[in-house]
Amino acid sequence: MLPPHMDWLLLALGLNTFVPGDLLVVLVLIVLEGLLSCDNAVVLALLVRDLPPEQRGKALRYGILGAYVFRIAALFLAVWIMTIWWIKIAGGVYLCWLALDFFRKHGEDGKAKTREVKLIFGLGAFWSTVFWVEATDIVFSVDSIAAAVALSKKLWVLILGGLLGILAMRFAAQAFVKLLEKFPRLEACAFAAVAVIGLKLLLEFPVDVLGRTQPLPPEAGYATSREYRDLVARHVPPALSVPHVLNLNLEAPPAPERGRLAKGAEAAAAQEVPALQGEARTVWIDRRTRDELADAEASWALHHRPFLEIEGWASSLVVLAIFASGFRRRK
Repeated sequence: MLPPHMDWLLLALGLNTFVPGDLLVVLVLIVLEGLLSCDNAVVLALLVRDLPPEQRGKALRYGILGAYVFRIAALFLAVWIMTIWWIKIAGGVYLCWLALDFFRKHGEDGKAKTREVKLIFGLGAFWSTVFWVEATDIVFSVDSIAAAVALSKKLWVLILGGLLGILAMRFAAQAFVKLLEKFPRLEACAFAAVAVIGLKLLLEFPVDVLGRTQPLPPEAGYATSREYRDLVARHVPPALSVPHVLNLNLEAPPAPERGRLAKGAEAAAAQEVPALQGEARTVWIDRRTRDELADAEASWALHHRPFLEIEGWASSLVVLAIFASGFRRRK
């Protein structure tokens, strides 16, 4: 038990409402992070490949440590992080440039004309690599955070599942590094996969930034995240949809409004916890509003805002297929 003055930590992390089923959600988050982060692992393996062999594992460890710090901070600021659309676009530009730069520096024989770590901020090769590893994880974290928030509202569940998932990604990256050492021809395929990942991020450009928005009917209202999703599905459906694979959005709905969800939380308080009064009632309403807003923001950012939304499992399958093609023998 924590001292009385530390009760806020239990409330913030959601540990005060622990149920055994939370552990199952943690397991699901670990599996999702592990399965859907193979594209991230491929990129990390390529980022550390130019370091001496004895420094590669160390660079991954330092980079992943920074990723842990960022992921925890980002989960506390999940609603805000999901609205920063330019992070993924900047990441997409960088990954496409990384792939183009690789093929530009390689001749027809596939051997590099130059081979060096891309230095930044005057740092040496090792710390520049650590920086790129951390920056890459930040790019890939935006969607991971949104998907995690959609699964659970308890912060400790999101933190534990996310951190263990990052650990799985780190071991996957090490495995890719060893494959690149044993099969040099995999490198070109890996960079082709990186180009695909970068293009995917660029195609997730939010259409509302271009002014392509479709307002919801003035008479339509919503008090919960579920009602918001249902309303958007009826009035702003995607132009093309392949269920559980991709959505093509030519217009985006307006972002969910905190004020509407706050009114819904007040109504829910009257029905679900009528005995609560004063500060306790305010805290309950604020927490319900925050959870509903995070859930609605996740749906908006992941499914309704991007020009092209491709499910993580589908893009990971494409990346693995391109990477695996490097094992084929040359005819």
